[in-house]
Amino acid sequence: MESIYWVISRDCNQRCRHCYNNSEPGAEGLSPAEIDQVVAHLPTRTPPGRVILSGGEPLHFADLLFHTLDRLHTFYSGAVPLWIQTNGDLLDEAMLDRLLAAHVRHISVSSMDDFHPKSTLRRRPYLEDLFRSRDFSDVTFWGATPDMWIGKIWPRGRALDTRSTHAGPEDDFCNRWSGALNFLESDAEGSEVNIQLAAVYPCCPMTVRPIGDLRVETLDLILDRCRQNPVYQALNRGRPEEMGVHLGISVEQALERTRRLGNCCLWCDEFFTLHYAGAGEPEPDRIPGGRRDLVPISRILKAAS
Repeated sequence: MESIYWVISRDCNQRCRHCYNNSEPGAEGLSPAEIDQVVAHLPTRTPPGRVILSGGEPLHFADLLFHTLDRLHTFYSGAVPLWIQTNGDLLDEAMLDRLLAAHVRHISVSSMDDFHPKSTLRRRPYLEDLFRSRDFSDVTFWGATPDMWIGKIWPRGRALDTRSTHAGPEDDFCNRWSGALNFLESDAEGSEVNIQLAAVYPCCPMTVRPIGDLRVETLDLILDRCRQNPVYQALNRGRPEEMGVHLGISVEQALERTRRLGNCCLWCDEFFTLHYAGAGEPEPDRIPGGRRDLVPISRILKAAS
């Protein structure tokens, strides 16, 4: 598996209008005990190429972040690179030194866009000087621009409520990096799964129903179960329009619903809400990181009528 993307807390020092997982000050996060449960269930059969820790803003809950870094470093005996994704607001000399001492190998500053405060953007020269002062060059600066990352923004969370998303049927979020493409290919490049707190998803935009709860089940077992399921096989191919073929929903019908609803993510929401009864997946309301709140079911039912 090339990458595990893990949101350990939705707590954040900002409340951005485009946030796909409703991060904000005081938002939900895992406890240290739950962190330990999740780490114990990460892959050992085929260790990931890297683990990316994100939020929320991971530095906003620093004690939890450093607890997680310590557990991951110990669990993988230092063999798996640990990355941090941050908006950079809380990064200073002392924090950078702590991150480097905690074996962080890459820092991704993901706030270089028009959605974050100008004060965040103005910190870039300071951060560049800070990284140079520590001779640390494994850094990327990026953001939610039209030509990279989430493009027109995933139709999720606050981006839906504020109408910040302008995604259309042509925006094939599933069939790309951070989508579900290749999420089951644990031994191949381009394979990534998204963990929102303890809930596992095949993509960063997240399906309505998570595929597993890492507090109680290993990621290897969760993925093995999905490999037998035609719904997740279709998502693994990056083809959400094929999810319902085995249920009698043709590709043409799925593409028509994608056009009517606006994009493939909203079709995926409708499919999981109205057409797919599940096959052993846990209910999202019972797992930290379950995301029914990110796409209100009432909105899906109204769009389907």
